[in-house]
Amino acid sequence: MRNLIIKLHIYAGLLTFTQLMIFGVAGLVATVQTAAERPKNPHTVRHQTFRPPPGASDKEVADLVYRELHLPLTRPMPDFAIKRNASNDLQLDFYNINGIYRVVVLERDGMLSIEEIRNSLPIFLNDMHAITTGDPEAPRPLRIWAFYNEVAMWFLLAFVVSGVYLWLSAQARTWWAWGSLACGVLGFAALWMSFR
Repeated sequence: MRNLIIKLHIYAGLLTFTQLMIFGVAGLVATVQTAAERPKNPHTVRHQTFRPPPGASDKEVADLVYRELHLPLTRPMPDFAIKRNASNDLQLDFYNINGIYRVVVLERDGMLSIEEIRNSLPIFLNDMHAITTGDPEAPRPLRIWAFYNEVAMWFLLAFVVSGVYLWLSAQARTWWAWGSLACGVLGFAALWMSFR
């Protein structure tokens, strides 16, 4: 039985390693970062010819742009995000895990201006750790990552429980190990009370 628990402990730890690294780095960055300011300078800018149908609403144009460009890891533009810039041109910010595709519909010129604004590594990791299975419209790679996160959380629980079992079933028990367990339980209790 103990050998089976040891294997479960090892494999659960390996499965959650990537998740814990990303969550840990995102947490450390959030601790030292003064503001979660997203980059504003475009990495690349390109133009593409585009003429919206006459009389089309902003939402219809946004949907048409989305279907025509097929920007990776983006989703259709929700109504609340559709806006016009200072020049009264339709500006569509397609957010994705890597940053923003800012598309400006230049109706007078009959073209689209497409700016790719890339996230910094800390913001990318922060976005990665915030992905959940509660977003059915997310692109498939993000849904897979969200599913992995959910499974890894259960394996993290198995990792912790099996680790406590292995420690309690071992002969060598030290005072600092008991102290660490007490701190962990108190920390969990504090989190539980704060979320309630």
